Amino acid sequence: MNLKRYTQPLCAALRGLLLTAGLFAVQTVEAQTLTATAQGRIDYASYTPKTMFDLAREHRENWAPQPVWGFLSLPANTSQPAPAMVLMHGSGGIEASMDQWVATFNGMGIATFVVSSFEPRGVIKTVDDQSLVPPAATLMDGLLALPLLAGHPAIDPSRIGIMGFSRGGAVAFRTAIEPLRKAVIKSDLHFALHIPVYSGCSQVYWSPQVSKASIINLVGEADDYTTAAACEQLAMRYAGAGANIRTIRYANAPHSWDATYPLQYLPQATTASPCGIVRWDIENWQITAERTGEVLAPAKLDAFFNSCSKRGVHVGRNEQAYQRLRADVMSLTREILFLHGR
Repeated sequence: MNLKRYTQPLCAALRGLLLTAGLFAVQTVEAQTLTATAQGRIDYASYTPKTMFDLAREHRENWAPQPVWGFLSLPANTSQPAPAMVLMHGSGGIEASMDQWVATFNGMGIATFVVSSFEPRGVIKTVDDQSLVPPAATLMDGLLALPLLAGHPAIDPSRIGIMGFSRGGAVAFRTAIEPLRKAVIKSDLHFALHIPVYSGCSQVYWSPQVSKASIINLVGEADDYTTAAACEQLAMRYAGAGANIRTIRYANAPHSWDATYPLQYLPQATTASPCGIVRWDIENWQITAERTGEVLAPAKLDAFFNSCSKRGVHVGRNEQAYQRLRADVMSLTREILFLHGR
């Protein structure tokens, strides 16, 4: 366990919220001038859109500038630009389990960039209250990590993937929605691979314009937090739009089955899975509760979710499922980023 490499004192995060516009500009320049050996903590410029609508519609007056950072680890002994994987954490922030994935990918010759979305915003975790950091903010952080890494001399911009866990898994899914990507990235630069792991899948921002990059949807059979069924249904939606997606279900795997702690019950953790799928159609921004077919007014969303969300979920490690997960991720990532990625 090496949490120290990721965790900064919270007071430092709060100081970050007080950065002036001038310092924010300095960080932007630094992010654009990375050297071939630059790694460790990398600061870069992001935003906190008020809503996903503001992101999708490019209401930039509602994009509050937000300095964020990530932790870059380059693989050893590479003479050519390497592939890279952006790693997006879940509601618990950057946990010790992330070290497993950094070591795994680095050992394969793949750089890793662990995005820190919470601490720069003065938040430790969102398990009990997901509104503390807007979903649009974590999506923004993930999208803007792509051009940051693409400008690194030691990284191959055509072989950058994104892997996310739980809340971060939703980012791995949503970065494959082209209208969302194009609202932020004004070029053809795109992720070469998307790997959502026990993703949040019941709140869907949808457009049939999806990336042609590979998507690997990894779900736990015993997940009572985000549920396998919701993610399998979402994968079918992507496949129907022409996405290159496959799903792997892991027997007896609860939510966070790659965690370093044993299975436990979180009585205050909130899940909206009982509400069924709620779909935002990006083109006309109609919001539909698919369970009933009801069209929801934005002003009624809070009342809707309050009426059906519940508290209490299970999270924790299943060693057998983790070992299968690791083997599958290594095999499929090697195939896509090395054999087919050039």
